[in-house]
Amino acid sequence: MNHYLKSVMGVMIGGATAGGWLLVDLLLPDPIGDYLLFILMAVVNMAIGWQVGRLFGKPRNIEKNNARIEGKGLKPNSN
Repeated sequence: MNHYLKSVMGVMIGGATAGGWLLVDLLLPDPIGDYLLFILMAVVNMAIGWQVGRLFGKPRNIEKNNARIEGKGLKPNSN
């Protein structure tokens, strides 16, 4: 996927997310709705952060697994 397409998708996701939070804010009753909205936003942001952390953790795990597999097999240039 090229850089331009990723940027456009990011803009669309960001706009949809902001619009969703605005819609929830308008639908909830005023005094208690703000507290519920902030709690909901905190939970969603924690979930997103957890997924981003898992995403960044995967390449390191893949490299470690490749090193283990290569260590068990034949050495390079061995006949």
